[in-house]
Amino acid sequence: MNSPFHHDRRASSLLTRVREDISHLRQDVGNLFHHTARYTVPQGARDLADTARHRLVEGGHLAASRLRSLRSSPPRQAIGVLGGAILVGVLAAGIYAIVKSENGSRARALDGESPDDIPV
Repeated sequence: MNSPFHHDRRASSLLTRVREDISHLRQDVGNLFHHTARYTVPQGARDLADTARHRLVEGGHLAASRLRSLRSSPPRQAIGVLGGAILVGVLAAGIYAIVKSENGSRARALDGESPDDIPV
């Protein structure tokens, strides 16, 4: 079977060059993936982990200094902070209870139950 490029030297030459370029491109893409998977991604993960570790340590130092300042602060300020923490906890518990009850009623609705079908 004769291809139309067999008789045209220039077309045949260009086709050969394109094949070589595609072959080189495949090799380069393979090398890029290999290098990225072996060196770039792990190094980026190490950098991210180091940054997170440093931020956690800095946050721990900040929290410790805040606690020390609370110990030395007058009782009124400490009571205010404690009251705020209790208020935030109560709000979080209330939101959790609401979300939990809504998810439970949605799950029952998906199962085909109505609120009247729930045994008491």
